Amino acid sequence: MHIAKKIFYQTIRLANLSLLKKSSGNRLLLPYHHLVSDEQVPHVKHLYPYKGVKAFQEDLDYLLRHFRPVGLQEVLKSIQEQQPLPDNAFLLTFDDGLKEVSEVIAPLLLRKGIPAVFFLNTAFLDNRELFYRFKISLIIDALFQQPDSKVLQAEMARILALPSTTDLQQLVHAVKGITYKKRDLTDELGAAMDLSFDTYLHEQQPFMSTAQVQQLVEQGFAIGGHSIDHPYYKELSLEEMLHQTTVSVNVLAERFKLPYKVFAFPHSDAGIPAVFFDRLLKGPQPALDLIFGTNNQRTDIYPEILHRFNCERPEINIAAAVKGILFYNYWQRRKGTAAVHRQQV
Repeated sequence: MHIAKKIFYQTIRLANLSLLKKSSGNRLLLPYHHLVSDEQVPHVKHLYPYKGVKAFQEDLDYLLRHFRPVGLQEVLKSIQEQQPLPDNAFLLTFDDGLKEVSEVIAPLLLRKGIPAVFFLNTAFLDNRELFYRFKISLIIDALFQQPDSKVLQAEMARILALPSTTDLQQLVHAVKGITYKKRDLTDELGAAMDLSFDTYLHEQQPFMSTAQVQQLVEQGFAIGGHSIDHPYYKELSLEEMLHQTTVSVNVLAERFKLPYKVFAFPHSDAGIPAVFFDRLLKGPQPALDLIFGTNNQRTDIYPEILHRFNCERPEINIAAAVKGILFYNYWQRRKGTAAVHRQQV
């Protein structure tokens, strides 16, 4: 973490929470996570940090002490009827549909009576496909296990169109930089390293099954689309964005007989044009009921767009994360930058 951020989060923990709640202007806190686990998860460990079970439980207890949990249906009703939610409400959301949702997260939430929304990628459901970013983590993990293999490093450099003298850290940086449009490179690298992604997918089953998701729905949790296969939306044409969005949402709504259609952006919603939202949210029968972005609780061009904030970094105490986002919202309002502006094209 950058030193300025570290100082900010250390300092903000001392702030008065009640005062921040009143001044932030937000009635709904929207923290999001991907994973909770006490294990080193090879397909995630080189992508982002995540909290263990004890830390996550402490986060839930903190939220319950200071905020009121609400479910997706309450949020939908509030927006549709233009009625405010209760003060100090929070809604938890989780992305990517990892098996830890069913095995770790949902049981904890059930015990504490906390609703949540789980956003799924339809290509990964039932472990039919492995997310290309997870392949990146597995490639890096395998590379670190044989750091002195110059032959392997030279072959990886060739595949990535880098100089043959590229060192280990430069290779890792280049592998992490593989984009959605160039995701086939992960399969080439995996073959060069004798990695079988199909075997890993079959043996580890990193994603939830249809049966596990059905159980979540029966337990009262909500689910939504998270695109088909988790692209960076800024790399896509408008029609590709709309296809990724509507297919993922419609498949889930039909399969699990959902009375709502909600979507959360994979990666980021930064730079997505207004016409994308117009196509999905305008008219008497909009294609979606809600869209969740990642723009740190800011407001957007439609009330049906809600922005979440990352709350899973283990190095940031839950109190600091919550107070930090409330202070950020207050400061944005003071500067007149609390609203997201969208270009038409």
